[in-house]
Amino acid sequence: MGASGDYYDEKQNDSITQEIDKSQFNPKFGVTWNPFPNTTLRGAAFRTLTRTLITQQTIEPTQVAGFNQFYDDLRATEAWRYGVAVDQKFTQSVSGGVELSKRDLTVPWSELPPPPSPPVPVFHEADWKESFGRAYLYWTPHKWLALSAEYLYEKFERAEEFNFNLKDVKTQSFPLGIKFFHPSGFYASLRATYWKQDAVINRLADPIEVFSSGDDSFWLFDAAIGYRLPKRYGFITVGATNLFDKDFKYADTDFNNNRIQPGRFFFAKVTLAIP
Repeated sequence: MGASGDYYDEKQNDSITQEIDKSQFNPKFGVTWNPFPNTTLRGAAFRTLTRTLITQQTIEPTQVAGFNQFYDDLRATEAWRYGVAVDQKFTQSVSGGVELSKRDLTVPWSELPPPPSPPVPVFHEADWKESFGRAYLYWTPHKWLALSAEYLYEKFERAEEFNFNLKDVKTQSFPLGIKFFHPSGFYASLRATYWKQDAVINRLADPIEVFSSGDDSFWLFDAAIGYRLPKRYGFITVGATNLFDKDFKYADTDFNNNRIQPGRFFFAKVTLAIP
């Protein structure tokens, strides 16, 4: 159990009236319980207030019972999150679990009134809802090999008056992965993901009040190879996402952190660690 307190006071400048002024108490409740040695039950309910970029730094735990607290929401967004989950270890090499959660958001936004009213922003709030589901199964049939299968579900419902061009979005994905680790330090990974999305969106070419339906389903493949440096000094990795340069229609709900690449993307990275 815990709590936090936030006071948010924003002004555009000294000559314009205050736009956002919010004080908020944020209770945090989380539980993790092992009714059996290989079974873990988790539950959480908590409230947050999104800070501005500089003050996003915090000593608060980023998770409560395994559920993320902080998202890249609009500033001063109030959010409640509720979640339950079960994690199960079936055998020494097989584990799995199921997780369900939802977020209720109150999102601030402003607009300028039409003339002849003075150009002072008028403050509003919009209600958004987000639902999440996840099921996973991991298997290590050999100490050199790891297999994974997941199912991910997301549903976003946003108010018609303020929605960032996305009114209703339902996304499902099925990532299937295989990873190989050789004792010499070389490793390789391949992931195939099936995506299916149904969305009600405002297209850039349409008037702001006009929404249309769109859907698509497709497979994407990602691959990488690498080498683990001796004495745990780090990793060297090269790889590609959207390996076969697949074209698709997809509405990303996070504009700042795109989940999938619209075209083939090659990368190389070096990660160093000092023991």
